[in-house]
Amino acid sequence: MAVMVTMTIKTDAATYQRLHGQMLAMARSAGLLFHSGREVPGGIGVVDFWPSEEAFRSFSEAALAAGMRSAGVTQPDDLKISPVLTANGR
Repeated sequence: MAVMVTMTIKTDAATYQRLHGQMLAMARSAGLLFHSGREVPGGIGVVDFWPSEEAFRSFSEAALAAGMRSAGVTQPDDLKISPVLTANGR
């Protein structure tokens, strides 16, 4: 079942943009359906849609975790994964 993933990445916009540039192609190949990021108090608010929780967790526990570590960004403490009825991005 498709899921919506929300989190706040505690970093500035420039660091987020660099991390985004490094991670987007890997996320798409791992199944990412849609990604958005916006500035919010305390960092960057992210909303993603993935085909399943398993696809997201596989990506986030390996490639994303490594990318965030290399950028000096801590793991979000407000991660929320919610099942959705549909996630049609095209």
